[in-house]
Amino acid sequence: MSLGIGVGDIIKLSECAWGLYKAYKESSADFAQLTADVLSLHAILTEISEFLSENGDQLDTSRLNRLAMVTGPCEKVLKDMEALYLKYDSLGTQQQRTWDRLKYGLKDLSELRRRLITSVTNLTAWFSIVLARTTRLEKKLDKFISEVRGGLREKSVASAPDAAQAIESPDVWFELRRELEDVGISPAVLEEKKDYILGWLKQVLSDGGLDETCNDAAPKLPPYSLEPPTSDMTHPSFGEQDASSLHVGNGNHVSSGLPLTTANDAFEEELKRQHLEWPLDAKGSGDHKQGTSFPDRVAIPSIKIRRRTDPVVMIKKLFKNNTDIIEAASDGDLERVAKLISLGMDVNARERWGWSALSMCGYGGHREIARILLDHGADLDNVDVDGDTPGSLAAQRGHTELVIMFDEEREARDRRVREMG
Repeated sequence: MSLGIGVGDIIKLSECAWGLYKAYKESSADFAQLTADVLSLHAILTEISEFLSENGDQLDTSRLNRLAMVTGPCEKVLKDMEALYLKYDSLGTQQQRTWDRLKYGLKDLSELRRRLITSVTNLTAWFSIVLARTTRLEKKLDKFISEVRGGLREKSVASAPDAAQAIESPDVWFELRRELEDVGISPAVLEEKKDYILGWLKQVLSDGGLDETCNDAAPKLPPYSLEPPTSDMTHPSFGEQDASSLHVGNGNHVSSGLPLTTANDAFEEELKRQHLEWPLDAKGSGDHKQGTSFPDRVAIPSIKIRRRTDPVVMIKKLFKNNTDIIEAASDGDLERVAKLISLGMDVNARERWGWSALSMCGYGGHREIARILLDHGADLDNVDVDGDTPGSLAAQRGHTELVIMFDEEREARDRRVREMG
């Protein structure tokens, strides 16, 4: 499959996966064990093909090249699965019984399942990153337009009378970039999606998306939003809404439906009410009233790196092995990993088989530890004796969130290198 991958290529793979699912399901018990994994592959390929049909022209070359890289092994495993099935299916009944009794193809099936899981994980990671970026971008553009329309950005270039005609000029784009960065769109995304952003904003401005009549009108979603309009929408006051009052569009973009100025006013009133309920000793200090519950969150230890020449550090390191940090990562011991890093232990230390602490995270799925290691320069390209990297280990074990984390970290590092160069 060439780098010019398209919707047709993905659809063919999806159809192949579906055909193999039906064949394996109706075959022997050993083959049937792979049906769940084949069905997962078919599902993610179908989602990707539908996304590409609607948004493929918005993806840059690097994203499509990455998709081609992860679909290559997928195509190969499907061909190997087909070859093994045809080999079994071509046998006579007695020979098939002998195959089943001796578990003749069990080793091949186990290897195929491992490769299937890797393909599903890599495809899911790719799709999650692309979908999240597209959805987040449109949410932030929606927010920007809402703030301009609500009068919260009085000097915005988007509010100029001729903004729709002048928006593509370098001077206007320069000012617009600053405003879009303020709502949370990163410089890298602005550069990558410049044409899409300008086209989106130009359409909104041309359609009268900033008209004052839209400001605090009934909660009708604008035509350029991802949201479908709904009827009979009621809006509870701020703090009384629940998830059932939200609606999700086809891009997973969630909106409360409240006009921006109304939501801001309700938020200010809620802050005043809570402030009056806080104890006197908590006011002004930023502390919350005792008993207030907050969602559980993972506590990431703060790490203070001591100087390597610090006598205390040097003495403590005498009693530490370079592989201690690898063992701590393998055990999932977040606090111990943080402590060892604070003592100056090498985050890229390797044991005799070439495994690093980040490799252990990839294998074991330890996300919080991986985040700390990456923040302190852990090598994404460490290769062990089997030729595996932390990313490939995470993919083989089905740790999709780690694969996404590693891909995003690699992009961030590459971007910093380009900016410095």
